Amino acid sequence: MFRKLHLKLTAYMGIILILFMFFVACGIYQFTRIVFEDGNRELMKAEALRIYNYKNASYAEYFFNGTLFRKYVQGYPLDNRRLDACYIVYDSNLRLIFSDQGDKEIADEIKSLAQKSLEEKQDSYTTKKIGSYNYRIYTRYFNDLTGQTVVQVYQNTVNEDILWNFLRNVLVAIGLAGTVILLVLSYFLTGKALTPVRETWMKQKEFVADASHELRTPLTVIQTNLDVVLSDEDGSVEENKMWLDNAYSETRVMAKLIDQLLILAKADNNEGQLSISEFSFSEVVENVCQSMEVIAANKNIELVTDIEDNVMIKADYDKMRRLAVILIDNAVKYTEEGRVTVTLKTDKNKKLLIVEDTGIGIHEKDLDRIFDRFYRADKARHREGGTGLGLSIAKWIADKHKYSLTVESTVNVGSKFTLRM
Repeated sequence: MFRKLHLKLTAYMGIILILFMFFVACGIYQFTRIVFEDGNRELMKAEALRIYNYKNASYAEYFFNGTLFRKYVQGYPLDNRRLDACYIVYDSNLRLIFSDQGDKEIADEIKSLAQKSLEEKQDSYTTKKIGSYNYRIYTRYFNDLTGQTVVQVYQNTVNEDILWNFLRNVLVAIGLAGTVILLVLSYFLTGKALTPVRETWMKQKEFVADASHELRTPLTVIQTNLDVVLSDEDGSVEENKMWLDNAYSETRVMAKLIDQLLILAKADNNEGQLSISEFSFSEVVENVCQSMEVIAANKNIELVTDIEDNVMIKADYDKMRRLAVILIDNAVKYTEEGRVTVTLKTDKNKKLLIVEDTGIGIHEKDLDRIFDRFYRADKARHREGGTGLGLSIAKWIADKHKYSLTVESTVNVGSKFTLRM
């Protein structure tokens, strides 16, 4: 399932990357051409003006019988060109005044643009294919004391066409190579992104299976005991007390399990808001230890307390009490004989709750998963009324308060849980 999702996400990402690279490449290409064409237009415009000024300077003025006459004088060729371009100058009757035509066929092809400029009295800039090549043509209209004049400047774009083809091929090659590289990176990063999703899904699957198992067990016990009671039609309540007590005991187990499941469900939905207040954590831990003394005594466990007075914290009272109950109850529950030590102290401006036991301990390979839901290191051992959710809830409470809860343990030596506040 996740492999198919992985490939699908990579494909979607690939499509997005290809479109992105396509638009970037097109944008670079078009922007470069526009800037280049605008620059050439301005150069050709300036060249047309320079040619026109030269044309005017090529006329000689003289008076005859009190009348001013202008006579065209063949001037020296234009030099200091700013463009490698040809030019043609026409008068108002579209007669050629002077030119550097190059190929006459080209001049004839673009003469219609000069005529149009005279008719519309405006400039024009265009490209036109003549023969096998493209030409850039700027036609500029002038109207002053010398009359109407049209100057045409044109140039071959064959070298530029080669350049644009090269740029287009380079952009395509870079785009394809970049897309392949980005697709590989996308596949790798998508896999990384899916890892927590895959882990969460597996944990959720395991959680549902474990929850079903934990609920099915007490339900089976309840059903079995009630079947025995129902089959004894003549028996009294007193005679069936053992079966009813068993059923009642299992309902308490179910109630506890459901309560813990609701807490974790709220935690997953961020609904477990904290009700912060300042209180003495010393009193909380001491009260919990007092309530555990009877259970510890019944198991011949020595419950040792070293609780510093007036350790004040700002936290959620109910949740911190639950956390203390979970840690101390766990220590008593999984210690067959020996000692459970509960320490609360202040060390270098940090408040520490340490719950240490001499119980069965936890194997090193299980330490990383000890706070997982329904996880019990020794799955074969008998049920002690636990659900495998207590430590998960304790860890969530610690994380919610931004506290640190860690565990150290050695098999058959004992465990040590440390809450740093």
